[in-house]
Amino acid sequence: MPKPLIIVAAVLVACLSGAAGWYGVQAWRSTQTVAQPIVTPSASPSATAEAQTISLTFDVNAVNDSVSDIHTVPQCGATYAPEASIANGVEARVDGAVMLNDDVEALEVNPGFRVTGNEALAFLAGEGTIVVTRDDVVVSPDWGAEFVPEYYVAEPNDTTFTEGQVSMTGAELCDVAGELDAIWADIDWATATEAEIAAAQTEAAAFNDSYKELPAGEYKIYMLSPVILGEPAAIARQLTEEGVSGLATLQYTIAYSPLESDPAVAKYCETITDEEGNETERQCNVPADVLLDVLRRDVPAAYVVEGAPAEAVSEAYGVTVE
Repeated sequence: MPKPLIIVAAVLVACLSGAAGWYGVQAWRSTQTVAQPIVTPSASPSATAEAQTISLTFDVNAVNDSVSDIHTVPQCGATYAPEASIANGVEARVDGAVMLNDDVEALEVNPGFRVTGNEALAFLAGEGTIVVTRDDVVVSPDWGAEFVPEYYVAEPNDTTFTEGQVSMTGAELCDVAGELDAIWADIDWATATEAEIAAAQTEAAAFNDSYKELPAGEYKIYMLSPVILGEPAAIARQLTEEGVSGLATLQYTIAYSPLESDPAVAKYCETITDEEGNETERQCNVPADVLLDVLRRDVPAAYVVEGAPAEAVSEAYGVTVE
């Protein structure tokens, strides 16, 4: 299965499981100063440079390959205390707090980016891989650790928060989550009786209840992500200005994008209807080489900001749990 499809499938599975909070929890954004992303950075310095163009397409596989050697996520139980690092003038940022929901404590995290220079910058990065340690030992789950490139624009002096807010309870921390997995491991859903399932549910509820409070310790939260400039960010900027987003998974979501009506795309699409003839879904199965042609554009050369892919790592954000 292609990597972007794995990501789509992972999100769908997460939304049906306890991992949904990792992808969908809205943190305390109303209390944060959130920079509104802008579609384009500041104007190019030269009309002549703006007039020069370069033919580019967005190749998600090439983007992922470019960061395969620099983006590493520590394993559960590893000692982890990295030095902060700025990548291509982009600083990773993260906030965190302990929140109480239905008497259950959760560590909620809000990742973002900020530029260190004096001008807005367009780049590709992930929503933010979150690593949490307790007393410098990794306890965060690996939900969402896969890198999926997204287009961002960050401005000076403000943090542009991503959509990668995460939330984790004590029961979801990786040093104990295996105990919950073990409760369900012996359940054969094809043959299990209602009594067996009910017994497992009772045991799982008791487990979750025993971790309603986060274990005491000194928690440190880190956000890390590759930051990609150059031609990939330039073509992403061009396509975003046209209203085309979600580039990493576009091959599987193009039916719901402005490109769906492109004749080169439309011939690979079909409308799914129910028994009464009502449209239920639009599906497109566009070959990868066709998609590369569809995404090809003449991009202003001034959009290309040079810089090799590099990993940004935030300063540790500390939270003490008594």
